[in-house]
Amino acid sequence: MWVLLAFISFSCQSDKTGFVDTEKLITEFNEMKAAKERFTKQSDEVMKELQLKIDAFEIKGQQFQSNAASMSRKKQEERYNELALENQQLQREQQSRMGAIQVESQRVIDSLIKKVKDRVKVYGKNNGYTYIYGANDAGSVMYGAQDKDLTDAILNVLNSAEASQETAETQE
Repeated sequence: MWVLLAFISFSCQSDKTGFVDTEKLITEFNEMKAAKERFTKQSDEVMKELQLKIDAFEIKGQQFQSNAASMSRKKQEERYNELALENQQLQREQQSRMGAIQVESQRVIDSLIKKVKDRVKVYGKNNGYTYIYGANDAGSVMYGAQDKDLTDAILNVLNSAEASQETAETQE
């Protein structure tokens, strides 16, 4: 009798589970949108600055081609080597500056992903979930009933927490 009662009691206790669309959670998180926008803007500004230098370099190259016939062989080689060196410097500058933006962008994105994961854990604990699965291309959740999809609820918490944090920071 006790075994049957224990079995019935145990079988009635079910784990509360849900899932989130991890891609949607990340891409629609306002802080992530702002970070991507900021780094796109920085990248565009760097490319704009570099484009001015590239344009100036191309003018020098065109002038060299126009004037090369009137230069001595030695002068042509000197000027060619100067232009080649300048071209290498421009390429290094572009790689360095864009690389720095990419490294910083990845650092920020990684910290925001960690923030999302931490907030999902807190949401799960606060709302009595045993498991919250991630639905993504890797297929950890291949199907989930719509009523188990927590993506929008957690996204609202993420974005409202961000908005309330911004309000608190501006009031200080």
